[in-house]
Amino acid sequence: MVDARDLPGWTITRLGSGTDGFGDGTVSALREEATRPVSCAPVGSALSGASKYTPLGSVTRMAQNEDGTSTFHLVSYRAADAERVMDELRSALATCTTYTMTWPADTTFEDLRPTGDPHQGDEGVSFRLDVVSSSTGGDSDPVRTLQSFQVIRSGSTVAVFSAVDTEAHRVKKVPTALVTAQMKVLGTGDHRP
Repeated sequence: MVDARDLPGWTITRLGSGTDGFGDGTVSALREEATRPVSCAPVGSALSGASKYTPLGSVTRMAQNEDGTSTFHLVSYRAADAERVMDELRSALATCTTYTMTWPADTTFEDLRPTGDPHQGDEGVSFRLDVVSSSTGGDSDPVRTLQSFQVIRSGSTVAVFSAVDTEAHRVKKVPTALVTAQMKVLGTGDHRP
């Protein structure tokens, strides 16, 4: 796992704990039936670093520097499952432009667009989308944020990087330095979590 030795000036923080579906332990896939249309479920699951395949383990981190905050998940699978995760995500991105999720909260994802393949690891995809969350009381306009993602497979590990701009409605790119440093660590096997 990448840390401050690899990224001077960055703070890397652990997010979540245990095996309750988020954080270190084993992530849990979101229910496919909670995604409409179901064909978009691989995208919805990727946002939380999950898939429908049972992972062997996972870690979640937040990376911050003066330019902003990003989160990233590293999820290890059996080798064939890691490849299936990427194949299904790539297929979903080819047809999915808008979808809704009813769990854990009603959220609409709009204007989903692939943004090119990152040239890291064994294979990868990049995409961006608008996240439209309903207000809790339903008495105000929905909250809209733009998020960008890079999902990269290195061997049997799938890395999911995300960035969001909470202050302006614009796309914030996943920091190249973060992705490059983490993929280097994955490739060399340094810094076990």
